[in-house]
Amino acid sequence: MKNFINRLMERLENSPLAPFMQFIRFGLVGFTSTLVSYGIEMLMYYVVFRDTVFSALEPVPGLRLSADQVRVMAVNIVAFVISVTYSYMMNSRFTFRSEEKRTFAQHLRSYLKTVASYAFTGLLLAPAIKMGLSGMGVPYYAASLLSLLVTIPLNYVLNKFWAFRQTGSGA
Repeated sequence: MKNFINRLMERLENSPLAPFMQFIRFGLVGFTSTLVSYGIEMLMYYVVFRDTVFSALEPVPGLRLSADQVRVMAVNIVAFVISVTYSYMMNSRFTFRSEEKRTFAQHLRSYLKTVASYAFTGLLLAPAIKMGLSGMGVPYYAASLLSLLVTIPLNYVLNKFWAFRQTGSGA
């Protein structure tokens, strides 16, 4: 399978689609990262935390989260940590690779920007969408899929133009 994908990517790089290869690569990484995240999220929600009893929280005065909302947050944090690290590793090696050798500090800066981008969309925006839709009676699995319609395009913009922006210093 890996050889097939490599041959396909080589063909695309030598085709009229060559100018769009970075976008295509980003899309492939995003797709696989989404699968990783969704798989981990469903595993955590329906299997690992299925019988776990969560307590309601009031993290900020006036903002009370139900036990199920706390479970949604816990599930999203686990899925986030795993998928954002996967995404960074794949994008830095596959999508935004550079011939220039990067220092640890440069990798760390890019990784932290990636974390910030995904934190906004994955830890703030997606759970808010899921909680809102679930509160309206939409099943959790569907609410989770629907949230992707907003967060994926926004993530692309944040990563492309900020986290992995190419500069003369390679940062």
